[in-house]
Amino acid sequence: MTRNKQIRAVLLAALMVFSVFAGSIAFTGSAAADASNVSGTVSDDTVYVNATLSGFEDNATAYLDTNDNGQFDSGELSTSNTSLGGDTELNETLDASSVTAGTYTVGVVTNESDPSAADVQGNSVTLSNNDEPELISAVHYNDGSNDLLELSFNEEVDNFAGNIEVYQDGEEVTNQVVSSGPTQNNPGQLVIQTNDLYTGDIVVNLEGVEDTEGNELEEGLDDDYNSTVTVATVTVTDDNSVSVTDAYKGETVAATGGSIGTAVEVESDDSQDDVESFFRSGSTGSTSAVYTFDTSDRELQRYNITIGNTLDEKIQVRDLGLEVSIDDLNVTDEDLIEGTVNANSDRENVKIALLDDDGDEVDDGSMTVDLNGQGEYDFEFNASDLDLDTGDYTVEVTDTASGVSVESDTITVEDAGEGSADFGEAVITEQRGDVVSIPVTVENTDTATVSIGSFEQGYAANVTVEDGNDDGEVILLWDSSKSTASGNNNPSSVFDVEDSDDDILSGNDGVAEVGLATSNLIDAGDYDLEVRTGSAVSDSENVATLVMEEGGVSAVRTWTAPAGESLTDLDEVTEALENGNITEDSQIAFEDQVVVQIEASGLEGTTGAQDDETPNFFATGNGYDDSYRLTINQTNPDPNRDPKILDVANASVVADGDNDTYFVVFDSDEIDAYRDENDDGVLQTSEKNAGTVNVDDDDSFNVQFKMIEEDEVSSSNLALVDDNSSATDSYEHVEPEHTFDADPVNVTNAADQMISGSSNVAPGTELTLRVESDGDTQPRFLKTATVYVQADGAFSGSFDFSEQSVGDTFTVTADGGVASDEEVDGNVVESVETSTTTAVDTTTTADTTTTADTTTTTEATTTTAATTTAETTTTSSQTPGFGVVVALVALVAAALLAVRRDN
Repeated sequence: MTRNKQIRAVLLAALMVFSVFAGSIAFTGSAAADASNVSGTVSDDTVYVNATLSGFEDNATAYLDTNDNGQFDSGELSTSNTSLGGDTELNETLDASSVTAGTYTVGVVTNESDPSAADVQGNSVTLSNNDEPELISAVHYNDGSNDLLELSFNEEVDNFAGNIEVYQDGEEVTNQVVSSGPTQNNPGQLVIQTNDLYTGDIVVNLEGVEDTEGNELEEGLDDDYNSTVTVATVTVTDDNSVSVTDAYKGETVAATGGSIGTAVEVESDDSQDDVESFFRSGSTGSTSAVYTFDTSDRELQRYNITIGNTLDEKIQVRDLGLEVSIDDLNVTDEDLIEGTVNANSDRENVKIALLDDDGDEVDDGSMTVDLNGQGEYDFEFNASDLDLDTGDYTVEVTDTASGVSVESDTITVEDAGEGSADFGEAVITEQRGDVVSIPVTVENTDTATVSIGSFEQGYAANVTVEDGNDDGEVILLWDSSKSTASGNNNPSSVFDVEDSDDDILSGNDGVAEVGLATSNLIDAGDYDLEVRTGSAVSDSENVATLVMEEGGVSAVRTWTAPAGESLTDLDEVTEALENGNITEDSQIAFEDQVVVQIEASGLEGTTGAQDDETPNFFATGNGYDDSYRLTINQTNPDPNRDPKILDVANASVVADGDNDTYFVVFDSDEIDAYRDENDDGVLQTSEKNAGTVNVDDDDSFNVQFKMIEEDEVSSSNLALVDDNSSATDSYEHVEPEHTFDADPVNVTNAADQMISGSSNVAPGTELTLRVESDGDTQPRFLKTATVYVQADGAFSGSFDFSEQSVGDTFTVTADGGVASDEEVDGNVVESVETSTTTAVDTTTTADTTTTADTTTTTEATTTTAATTTAETTTTSSQTPGFGVVVALVALVAAALLAVRRDN
């Protein structure tokens, strides 16, 4: 090659390198220059986008900047050209029929892999919408930071300032609810900030709102330009922090990523058991930043919420358990309609509304309340105040957060008519000092006022009663022992009601007063009773007569009960009497319980005997030892000894006030006793200071109960009778013991062998009969039976000796109660004398335990084994299979066996 050719080759190579380098610079520069002269025009729903390109672009995208942020975002209206082929002109069309009317900027993105360096915007274009504007949705929710009310329209709106009003439960609350706004964040998206997340019936009024072309907003509204707002009380945000949030079935869940046009998916969480598959895919919409998930028709399970491309939250749908119950489904138009709301959550705010038979809410017949910590609320509607017509009504309860509602059973309201009050009895008789039961009947009213006595009769009182359970009756209790001026300072101590559902009214609701009291206990005689409806003391509607008789002591009786028998209230005493565990007796086994029965009228008020137990019975402040007295004094003291006197003040007293009967109960070996040094039969303080003495098992006592006449009662207490009234009885302690009817006890080797005896312990005492083999008896055996001492002292048990042999021996033990164990010998014999009996069968089935294998045979004597009898006939009998011949054979065999063993 010549030198010139070499120079040309070098220059050509250098030129080629430069050309490539220059081309690279030009290409890189085109990424920065990209498109130019970007412009857009509009024809109907089509946007035409034009731009000048450098000719080096790989691709280009024309778009409409609908969120007005100056750049292209996924989800915005766009079209892409990926086959430019060196074109320098870009001409694209966009179908904008789905875009809300408004003004938007057009733009072009070249080399989309690096949009930040290749995004060029052009002029603004205006999309017109010849259709009327429409409200697509209205949602009240919390976006994770603020409480918002979002209104989503199908196009850009105008004239909204001052034309949006907010109502809650029918009341206009715009000024209270709205914090700031509304602002149109994006064309067609109005956002209002609120002061709180409000529940209940939220409604917006949009009268006067228009689109940008002056078309009035009507679509999506009712005839009054109102729209109900969806209240979402649970929110899921696009924060990627997956956790489980509870939502009660019926609540609406808001899902938001903060931007319009965000994709949202809701699907069942497959990781749970018994899942029912559910899937829904959607988006917030082109003019909304919130998606709502209504749980009303969903299963009680867990759902996954995905906002955008990531799982954001799990929603656990639970049962709210909202219930409503009505106390009385039949009321009058002057009654209260009362009921209770219950739910599984104490956070619930509920609306309680009274509905007529058309399902319409009664005027002023609703309330919105919070449930208490137990998830409950007691409500009432006053039928009179609401001026209810007769007919059928229901109570509807709506959880304001979830929208869950329940409706009560039908309530029937009837005409109350004219109320009336009367007495259940024309003549009521009671003894002075007792508590008088006055039956008051009411109809078409709940209240009545009763007058007792008059100023002419020396005693006058008025009291208002209320029928709280609508049974038409109130039993008024008047304590006649509180008739004196010193006894009626507190009306609640004078008047009461038998049924706790009823009530005594006073103050603004009624009257409870004693207008004229007596100086002493009210006299025996006839007193007027008057009654009228309502709470005012006015002319009577009906009258009755109260006959107050003289009180006094009718009888005193001594009874006994087993040690350990529980006698703490009237139910237990009544049951023990019916079962024979309390029996009248003048001989009481020492250590058993002594029960003194007192029948006396006029004590009920003073002793507080309206209840089963009367701790006031021995209270000196109530008059014990002054107005009335119980004394138990020894009648057989040892020589040169003062008699013993029992201190019964620590005994328990069970009252049957309705029958003027009192049971004084104490353990015979635990009661304190003192010497009656003054020989007056009354326990004095000086005698108590001398110390206690023992009560013995041979002591005899006289029992006296006395109501003391007026002249002998001190001024500090109330005389219950004009003249002394008393009654007496007596009892003696005996040493407790059990005995058997036979000694030894003989039985045959058969079933149903009776072993019987008697005991002086209290009837009803539980005994255990124990039969145990002894001596050389083989096999060994043990049999037991539980028996009870009968009213006549007898006891008996049945035992099965069919597996024992003639000649077996055993011991029988009677164990139980306050007596020592008693033991006798027993034999299994060939035959026993039997008896027929007319006594009550008191046998029980015995348990048997048998051990060892060896048997022996012995000769036995014969005695009688029998139950308690009224008339007995004795006969001789033999056990089948064990006659004389058999016995002889057995003896011979035994002798031969003995000889064989000796050999």
